[in-house]
Amino acid sequence: MIEWWIQLTALERVFVGLGIPFTLFTLFQLLLELIGVGGDHGLDDSGVGHGFDLMTLGHDMGGFFDHFTFFSVRNLIYFLMMFGWTGLACSKSGAPTWLSILVAIVAGLLTTIIIGWIFYMLSKLTESGNIRISSAIGQIGTVYIQIPEKRSGMGVIQLVMQGATQERNAMTDGEALPSGVTVKVSDVIGENILLVNRPEVELPKQ
Repeated sequence: MIEWWIQLTALERVFVGLGIPFTLFTLFQLLLELIGVGGDHGLDDSGVGHGFDLMTLGHDMGGFFDHFTFFSVRNLIYFLMMFGWTGLACSKSGAPTWLSILVAIVAGLLTTIIIGWIFYMLSKLTESGNIRISSAIGQIGTVYIQIPEKRSGMGVIQLVMQGATQERNAMTDGEALPSGVTVKVSDVIGENILLVNRPEVELPKQ
C-alpha cells in the first residue's frame, strides 16, 4: 500500500484523497436517503400505467431541472467522489493532466445529474402512490433549497409526511426563505406545490 502511494504523482494523490473519503460519504448518504424513502415508493397501478413516451419524458425532465441544483452538499459529495476516481483512472491510463481533469469534471457532473434523476423519479412514484400531499398541511419542515419571495419562484423543503422524510417543491407568500430556515406548511398549490411561511413562533430546526 505504501509503495503504491509513493508511486502516485501529486495530482493522482489529490484524486485518491478525494475519491476514498467521498465514496464513504456517498455510501452513507445513499443509505440514509434510501431508508428515508424505503417502503413508500412501491409501484402501484398508477405508477405502472404511466408508460414511456417523449411527451412524458419531456415533462419529467422539465420538472427535474426546475427542482435540480448543483450547489448542494449532497451533489458536491457525488461530484467529488466521481471526480476523484475518474481523474485517477485517466491519469493512470497516461492521459495528460488537463485531459484527466476535464474528463473528471464531466464525469462528476454527469454523476450528480444521474443520481439526482433517480431520486427525482422516486419522489414522482411517491406522489402517485399512497402518500397524500394534503397530509403536509400544518406540518413543520426545513428549507432545503432557498424559496424566492412572494411566489416569484419555487424552492424545496424537507419534512416528514406519513412517517417518511420527503423533499417537496414549495413557494411562499412572504419574504424569501433561505436554506435551513424552519417553515410551516399552510396550503397546497395546484397538485404538488406546498405553500409555506415562517411559523408564528420560531421552532427548533429539524
